[in-house]
This record gives sequence, C-alpha cells and structure tokens, in this order.
Amino acid sequence: MTLTCGLMANKWIKLSYIVLIIVYLGLFLPTYAFNGRNLVVYTDISGYISVATVEHVRSTLAYAENVGAKAVVFQLNTLGGSADAMIDIVQAILASKVPVIGYVYPQAAQSLSAGTYILVATDYAAMAPYSIIGSAQPVVGSEPTKESKYINAFKQQMVSYAALHGRNTTVAEKFVTENLNLYAQEAKECNIIDAVEPSLEELLRNADGKSVRRGDTVFQLQTYPFELKYFDKPINVEILIYLTDPLLSSLLLSIGILVLLVGLSTPGMGAEIVGAMMVILGLVGFGININIVSAVLVIFGAVLFVIELKKGAHGIAALIGTVAIALGFALTISNPFSPTLIQAEWVFRTLLTVVIATLSAGFILTVIIVKAVSIVLRRKPVDWLPTGEGRAADDILPGKRGYVVVGGEYWQATSDEEIKSGESVVVVGREGNVLKVKRKS
Repeated sequence: MTLTCGLMANKWIKLSYIVLIIVYLGLFLPTYAFNGRNLVVYTDISGYISVATVEHVRSTLAYAENVGAKAVVFQLNTLGGSADAMIDIVQAILASKVPVIGYVYPQAAQSLSAGTYILVATDYAAMAPYSIIGSAQPVVGSEPTKESKYINAFKQQMVSYAALHGRNTTVAEKFVTENLNLYAQEAKECNIIDAVEPSLEELLRNADGKSVRRGDTVFQLQTYPFELKYFDKPINVEILIYLTDPLLSSLLLSIGILVLLVGLSTPGMGAEIVGAMMVILGLVGFGININIVSAVLVIFGAVLFVIELKKGAHGIAALIGTVAIALGFALTISNPFSPTLIQAEWVFRTLLTVVIATLSAGFILTVIIVKAVSIVLRRKPVDWLPTGEGRAADDILPGKRGYVVVGGEYWQATSDEEIKSGESVVVVGREGNVLKVKRKS
C-alpha cells in the first residue's frame, strides 16, 4: 500500500511539473511561435509628422525586432510635417532589420509631402483604393519654395529612395519639382508603389512570398498566415504629440518668455518659475533633443524643491517641481539615455512606476508645505509682552542683552544695572520685543 501511494505521488508530481511547464510556455512564449503564423507588427502614422512621430517609428521598429516580427506595417494618413523628422524616420526605416511595409490607408486617405517620402522609402509600398500621394515640394515659411538649393536637395532624396527600391525615379522627381499628385491606381501603373489593396488583411495575404529590395539587401516577405499585433503609442510619444504641435509649442515659447520676463522684473516667486517651465516645454517642439529636455526638466524640478525648502514659495515651487520631474521621467519612457540589455516592457514598467511614485511623493510633500504655510499665515503676530516678576537666566550687564524667565517662558531682556543669574527681576518696560527689567528689591 505504501509503495502504491509512493508511485501515485510521483506520478502526480511529474504531472504537476508538466502542467507548470505548459503554463509557463503559454504565458511567457509568444503565441506566434506555436500557431505557425507570422507575426506582423503594425501601427498608424497620422497627423503632423514631428519629433513625436520619429520616436513612435523608432519604438515600433525596436519592438518588432525584439519580438522577432516578420514585417512592420506603417499605416499612413498624413498631410506631412517637419522635413527633419521625415529624414530621421526614413533613416530608421532604412536601418531596420525587419522589412517595412508602407500602406496609405483607409480608402481615400492621403499621404502627402513628408508622407510621400516615407512611403517611397519603405520596402513594400501599398495604397488603399482612391488614396492619394504627392505634393512633396518643400515649403519655406508658408509657401512652396522654388529655390534650387532646396528643390535639388529634396529631389535627390526622393529619387534616391525610389532607386533604392527599384521604383520609378522620374515620377519620384516630379513629386518634388512639379508637386505631382497620384491616386492609388495611377501610382501602381507608374511603378512608384507595389500594390493597391483594399484592406490590411488582403495586403498581407498578397504580399506573402514576394521579394523586395533595399539597395543590395533583398527581403522575402513572410506575411501569410499572419498574426497581427498593434503597437500603440508609448507614454512619451503621447506627451510629445501635444508638445510638438506647432501651434502649442509656439504659444508655450512666446507666452513663456513674456511670463518669465514679468517674473524676473517683479519681486516674489511664481511667475518666473511658470515662465521657465513653459519655455523648456516649448523648446521640445523646435527639435531640441528629447534626452536633453528630460534632463533639464528633472534638474529644474530638483532646483525648485531646494528653493521651496530654503526660501519658501507657498508650495508653488514644489508643485511645479513635481510636474517638471514627472514630465522629465515620462519623456524618457521607451527612450532611455543609453542602450539597455533588458526587455522593453520591463523598462516601461519601471519608469512608469518611478513617474507615479514621483508624482505621489511630490504632491504629498506639496500638500504638507502648503499646510505648513497656511498655519504660519494664520498665526497672529505677537502684539503683547509679559509683565510682572521673574528671574534672570543669564548674567545681564548694563546695556547688554540676556535672558530672563517670566511667566514660564524665556525672553530677551536688558537692564540699567548688573543682574546676576538666578536673581529675581521685575519687568519695568519694553523696547520692541525686548523686555526691560531691574533687580527686585
């Protein structure tokens, strides 16, 4: 009986190990490794092309490489944006180890100006029916420029992106020199894109097995059967989308400078702190390196806390300092100061925890400071001094100050005569907050 029980126990132990292994594999290994499908990561590039878009593209490509995706799809629907941001995005795409598919979507969408450069630079370019690309002439100020310095530079960029993927360089050139616009079927007939597809699913099904060229590198697309994974915008990108909006960044910078000047010319704390914060945030929209801005915000927040503790600013410096430090940490999420050899998800969770803890601690400290300040402000000033008898706590020489104990409290006092410590004294007057005493007869 004992032997049978022992064998049964061993069987249950082995069965438990097997179950644990299966659960572990199910939780921690990607599902696409088991179901025979090819993982495809996709995301949207929409709105104004800015520094935020650059960070979003880089984060998406890094994630795709990290999880072993077979392809990345950027769904484009944009009127364009910053030329510098476009160049950074193209450089990230051309350096990607994973083949990149550009897809103007949904139907009747448009990928104009900077969006056209990005589409032409992708390894496999596709458009939804009735969508439009083109109008890639550079704009200086508010009007398209005809200066050869700009036209020639951007023309050669567009042509090089097309040539790199074996596409029609003549049409690519006209996008810049003539502001040419093409709808999907025209772009396919002109060999500036590779396919016209009504949906992402159809695109991936029909692209499977095709060879695409990126210079001397050739990729064979493995996109069917597929497992789609949408890559959402990280927190730092969500914040940057607002900070890099041209209208908002210009307002922050211009109003921030005015508020800063008012604060510096007016005694007291508050306006100069708010103005400095607005200027720092406004600079983000003008292409300042995000890591530099993050470091400046954290240092600025720390300085404000020191000012609050040393000088006292009624909680204003502590509150703004908390926001500055939290924003500084938030902007580093998915964009650490140096490369790391650890999973991106862990970095994200860690930084998110730091931001939440910083905000919580900062707001608690701010509440404490504000509470202490309010108590001090409510305290009535001393408008009375004690009278009566007491004793000398120090030797008091004529014309010199010492301490006496009157009514159980210590007070500074002077006398016209010498009084020894421990002698009884009588209060005979006051000079400001200093008692005038004499020896008790």
